[in-house]
Amino acid sequence: MKLETTKGYAVIKTWLQEKGLSPFQFQQETWQHIINKKSELVNAPTGCGKTFSVFLGTIIDFINDHPKNYQSKSKNNLQLLWITPLRALATDIGRAMEEVIYELGIDWKVGIRNGDTSISERQKQKRQVPEVLIITPESLHLLLAQKNYLEIFTSLKLIAVDEWHELLGSKRGVQVELAISRIIHS
Repeated sequence: MKLETTKGYAVIKTWLQEKGLSPFQFQQETWQHIINKKSELVNAPTGCGKTFSVFLGTIIDFINDHPKNYQSKSKNNLQLLWITPLRALATDIGRAMEEVIYELGIDWKVGIRNGDTSISERQKQKRQVPEVLIITPESLHLLLAQKNYLEIFTSLKLIAVDEWHELLGSKRGVQVELAISRIIHS
């Protein structure tokens, strides 16, 4: 499927144009890979739009799958698992994603799960899994140890590992690799 011919791309392109923006080439390439269900490593300088290359690609893919009701479709379960070693950035990433969701009129929720997440919020996320879950490697490891953890990942479309270079060669990196392997092969 050619990215430029999809409903999802048209929606995102219009949204960007209304903001006076246009996508970078690497973002469009990432979106193409996402709708083709291919893995990719996104490498670009800080502030160039890596987050939006992956996040908007997930939205494009969702819109393509639900072109007539993408705005009214709710309780879609987990679409994007965003693994980040930097707990401090999770809130900022989440806010940026929520802003896009709101502006596009999509009924998605963004959840954050780390050592600071309250028990009540974790229980809420378990009852109704958000469409986007931003999580640290340690919290993902704990999530995978829970009973019936596979139910959370049944609808998962994409796993993004942010700041992968920070994790490579470390215990946390091994945790992420094992977690992804467990999710994919379960």
